[in-house]
Amino acid sequence: PANWCVISYYEFNTKVGETFAVSAPAVYIDGGVDPSAPGRFCLGSLSNVQRTDESERCRKHIGRGIRLDVKGEGDVWLTCLSDRPVFVQSSYLDREAGRVPGDAVHKIYSQATLKVFDLRQCYHQLRQQNMYQLIAAEILNNSSDNTRNPLFGMDRKSAEFAGRLNQAANVGVDELRNLCSLAVSFVKGWGPDYNRKSIKETPCWIEVQINRALQLLDEVLHNPTLNSFSSSQL
Repeated sequence: PANWCVISYYEFNTKVGETFAVSAPAVYIDGGVDPSAPGRFCLGSLSNVQRTDESERCRKHIGRGIRLDVKGEGDVWLTCLSDRPVFVQSSYLDREAGRVPGDAVHKIYSQATLKVFDLRQCYHQLRQQNMYQLIAAEILNNSSDNTRNPLFGMDRKSAEFAGRLNQAANVGVDELRNLCSLAVSFVKGWGPDYNRKSIKETPCWIEVQINRALQLLDEVLHNPTLNSFSSSQL
């Protein structure tokens, strides 16, 4: 894609301003007020007639914000340039921490740099999730044997396998799209350690959609590959 990502800015659950497309390998997202600055998404220039006092206070602390750097088609690193930490929702960091995707919030302190998105890993997760959905559908269509899946010769009562199938059956396209993006809240955190349970309850945050990952998701959804998998890949 010509643009490797697009960035949307939110205040609580309200999108503010236009989506910002990024083609350069590095982009700064900060509290500046110059909307024409190259390679910068200046959140300070965005107006919101319904802005709350909490969002206004939070915006004053964004400062130098963050920098996103991309390598290859979609491996992304985040550097916190603000004096305040940022809080990140990242499937890559979830996996590195041994957590279920979407289950954790990752705090990145000032001047720290962390990898926050891995395209290859994302593609693997998309294919794996799609595979489980295909298997679940196949089992529903092939229920003559109550203990074994004829395609894979695998014990269907395996707790781990059954759990993955059950999880996959409840995953929609929106959840798969979440694997292709990351979200960053400035200043304020959310999750188990905070009163805010969702990033949509934070005063200032951005969503970063990785365009190549979304392309791969489209390929996976339109080109099912059930027969290319074996039980050894589960």
